[in-house]
Amino acid sequence: MRAAILRAFGEPLDVAEVDRPEPRAGELLVRVRAVGICATDLKLAAGATAPRPELPHIPGHEVAGEEVDPRTLEPTGRRVACHILAACGQCRECLRGYPVFCDGAVRMGLDRNGGMAEYATVRADLAIPFSAGLDFADAAAAMDSVTTPWHGLHGVGKVQPGEFSLVVGVGGLGINAVQIAADAGARVAAVDIDESRRAAAQAAGAELVSAPADVEDIRDWSGGGVDLSVELSGTRAGFDVAATAVRRGGTVVCCGYFPGVEYGLDSARLVLDNIRVLGSRNASVTESAAALATVEQRRVVPRIARRADLSEVNDMLALLKAGRISGRVVLDPSQGAA
Repeated sequence: MRAAILRAFGEPLDVAEVDRPEPRAGELLVRVRAVGICATDLKLAAGATAPRPELPHIPGHEVAGEEVDPRTLEPTGRRVACHILAACGQCRECLRGYPVFCDGAVRMGLDRNGGMAEYATVRADLAIPFSAGLDFADAAAAMDSVTTPWHGLHGVGKVQPGEFSLVVGVGGLGINAVQIAADAGARVAAVDIDESRRAAAQAAGAELVSAPADVEDIRDWSGGGVDLSVELSGTRAGFDVAATAVRRGGTVVCCGYFPGVEYGLDSARLVLDNIRVLGSRNASVTESAAALATVEQRRVVPRIARRADLSEVNDMLALLKAGRISGRVVLDPSQGAA
């Protein structure tokens, strides 16, 4: 089968023929019909993820496709999206609600081979079915670019109807965060340095959009500050906007990050204004299913910016790195599958 292979950190991916994976007990074989790429793939290719995968490695953590019979490769009729995180479900961390910290957790496309290939395997209980009415690209994007802000807003931030929410950074995740917050009944504002992304946020349901320098407009709009800020840019400037915009007793949820970037808040503001600053990483399979359901019901519509063949993966990563993509790039590795 064809696959995009990371052979050396910092080098382009190699699109080449490799052996098709064999599903183990309890796993399904999936013919990949869509795999999203995002900033995490840039970090992975640069060797900036922790832990680093063993090389050679096949990336791809936003995956959707068709379940096939591993003997005949004939479709079974089930279309599935693949939840990223395979945790044990029994250890202390899993039982306390943090499967991402499970010592045995394995992330598709990050710790083990992923979906930048014609075929991939997934644990059966992590294969989330969806109907024929949903595009494979949207289902794939739901596994990270919808699920991640879903967890940040619902699982961590506890977004509520009628409250004021702010999304900082309207990229591939942020555009979905705007829709998720609006779908929850919150009043939503969005901040981005890019005018076209601000326009996209407004079209997606943001009542107010602004540049980072105009954060006081958000405080005025919300009557003294928002209840919940969600930071998705992964920059110190983005965090500063999120923290400045939040009201006393409010919450800042950080979903974006880059290694080496430090976040900080004046201690007096943190303590005297009773600000909560929370990190948000990954989600449970139940949350992934809930996020996928909102996409299937068209309550959240992922912004698919580009569709490309697997052979174009390096060009797409270059566009993403240059900041020339607003939304999700989705590759279709299925052409020529045998």
